[in-house]
Amino acid sequence: LLNLQWAPAGGEPRPVGPIRTFPSDPGAAGYWLAVASARLPPLVLLMWAAGSVVALVGRYAKRLRALGASELRERLGVILFPALLGPSQLLLFGPWTVHATNRDEFLVSFWRLAPTWLWLLVPMAGALAALGIVLPARWFSRCVAVLWGAGLLLWMQGNLLLADYGALDGRGLDLASHAGRAPFELALWLGVLALAAVFAASVSKAAPTASVLLMVLQTAFLLPQGVAPATAAAADDEWRLPPAAIYELSSTRNVIHIVLDMFSSHVFADLLNGDRPAFDRDWSGFIYYPDHLGAMRRTEGSIPAMLTGVAFRNRVPFTRYLADHPSIFHTLGGHGYRLRSLAGVRIGHPDSRRPGAERAIRYTIPAPYAGYHDYRAAAAVQLLDLSLFRHTPHGLKGHVYRDGQWSLQAWLARRQAEAGNPAELPFSSVAFLADFTERAVVDGDAPVYTLLHLITPHPPIVMDANCAYTGGSQAVSRDGYVEQARCALAAVGTLLDRLRDLDLYDGSAIVVTSDHGWDTFSPDDHPLRGIDTPAGRLDMIATDASPLLLIKPFDSQGPLAVSNAPTATTDLPATLLDLAGLPNTLERGTSALELDPTAIRARTYAHYDPPGTWRRPYHDVLHVFSVTGRADNPASWRLQEAIFAPGGDRASQLRRHRVGLDTVDVGDVSPPGRRVYRTGDYAAFYVAPGARRIAFDLRAPDGDTRRADVTVTVDGRVAGRHRVAADEWSSLDIPVAARSENDSPFCVELVVNSLSSGADADQGTGLLVRGDF
Repeated sequence: LLNLQWAPAGGEPRPVGPIRTFPSDPGAAGYWLAVASARLPPLVLLMWAAGSVVALVGRYAKRLRALGASELRERLGVILFPALLGPSQLLLFGPWTVHATNRDEFLVSFWRLAPTWLWLLVPMAGALAALGIVLPARWFSRCVAVLWGAGLLLWMQGNLLLADYGALDGRGLDLASHAGRAPFELALWLGVLALAAVFAASVSKAAPTASVLLMVLQTAFLLPQGVAPATAAAADDEWRLPPAAIYELSSTRNVIHIVLDMFSSHVFADLLNGDRPAFDRDWSGFIYYPDHLGAMRRTEGSIPAMLTGVAFRNRVPFTRYLADHPSIFHTLGGHGYRLRSLAGVRIGHPDSRRPGAERAIRYTIPAPYAGYHDYRAAAAVQLLDLSLFRHTPHGLKGHVYRDGQWSLQAWLARRQAEAGNPAELPFSSVAFLADFTERAVVDGDAPVYTLLHLITPHPPIVMDANCAYTGGSQAVSRDGYVEQARCALAAVGTLLDRLRDLDLYDGSAIVVTSDHGWDTFSPDDHPLRGIDTPAGRLDMIATDASPLLLIKPFDSQGPLAVSNAPTATTDLPATLLDLAGLPNTLERGTSALELDPTAIRARTYAHYDPPGTWRRPYHDVLHVFSVTGRADNPASWRLQEAIFAPGGDRASQLRRHRVGLDTVDVGDVSPPGRRVYRTGDYAAFYVAPGARRIAFDLRAPDGDTRRADVTVTVDGRVAGRHRVAADEWSSLDIPVAARSENDSPFCVELVVNSLSSGADADQGTGLLVRGDF
């Protein structure tokens, strides 16, 4: 990576863009031709748009002269803001909203990105206004009304008609499950536009004021976020050249902590078993911990737990949790360690509110890992794609998304890939690691702690096992994910070889871990398959909860070892302090090096659904599992509690998170107030924490099933096993110890085994449940 800067005498250095660097002197003509070619596409677009407006005016010049200057001014005053309303949603307010609500995803402020495309507002609005002005009088009001209606629809689509298509984390969006929205949204668009045309006389009178009001309100809402002063940590996370200090290693003592995002432990186990001699040679001195348990299912919660030893549990707002607990940075910094935090995304850094985090040199890896202009172009087209996706009706979103290729980003990706700097996060992380490896130097004997958070093998899948770019985001597949995981290990292996070349390998303690696993590729033979929980299938939860963990202590030699010690993500601070030879002053967790591999130890893991909801202070519900014993043993897992967000409508929360209960009509219900539900083979519901008894009735359904066996658990502990028949209700009354109203509710699970089922499975499975929950 070539990093060049220039500055006038006494001025602040600025990056030199690619159009200003050449392998040899191009001469004045060659230089200006290169500059012109870079500026030509926007200039051509602007000239084309201006030419179109001029041609339109020229064509209707006679009609414009007939209108007169006063009527032209009047028409322009009426149509200008309705013509501006629609383009402003796509080009200004849409991108602005996306940027403001996802600020951590961008290394450049919105107003440094916006000039890339914002100039298009003038020709677009001008063309629409010119088109309306030249229309005959009877069509002019209809044009104004339809323009206002289209702008209003774009605003509604982008702000009110939003659906949860999933997180933009490379795994793909779920458009299919929302297909039912398409006809309704199409009807809405056609209906609003038709009504605007029918009532054009009235609508066109209100359209200018309404358009201005809507744009002013959007500006008032977004402006405080756009002008908020950046914190010192946020300023460090802006796009910049890598600080030279991040490559400096200690001649005596280095603690290197590498996080390979979304690397599932079982994938490493498969790779290890497939080529054990190579791992024994290349990863000498390391210990692999296959029974490692995560803290939470996504990065936002896992990294703080990894650095502090305290996991978020929905008891206090997330921002307060981030500020309350000192991290490993605080402790190591207090013992003279030079601190570096290098991450592919901002949330991979220690939170700036934690004590000690301000001591670290932070560097957020840009994607693409290239020059400023490349990053700015990639971020700009990403914002435009997301704005277009947000504001189009469901039926057109697939044409914008294009199965992860995205309409505008695919065009830019081809250009940047040809230059060797594609914008995908996994590729940028590997490119940075290669650069870090090559530029690593020995500098002084003061100890160094380096946190390297790399977004790989996390999707999108864009690399093969040799880290060669495969030409853009590929369809998510198990084979592709494994190939990208091989690439991640190969990149780390190159760093290990560099440490050997610098004679630093023995003097380095190295932790290679992941923040969490990935449930998409739960092994087909997973021992927890077929077990349901209120949070989902247990095999998928356990795969999410199984991140990679490898540890090499100082001066450790010999073939790669395997330890079945029951480790957890919250043990990592204690482990890092142990590796550094320091006492566990954080007083949390236990060093992995001290754990007995045969010990039976209780650990906890919190699961939530859907992911990507961290902008609220709480999750709606966290399902906390207790794991006592091996994580691949079904007997080890128990749902410990469901922690709901405080302050909400608790009754509504409990109803919303019931699983497998469908209301059925069975006529009169006695006693009154109780509803009847139909279950499948599994159901779960919640009872308020103040209850002293959990009472409900069970019955086998009418049809071929005459009997059913049901196991009832409360908070993961078996409360009884019962056989029920179809001809009468069986009443259950389970005494419980009442809890505080602010405590977790009771979680009741029903596991059903139907007996005497006939051919009609729909009539012969599950139970009828009667209760007032």
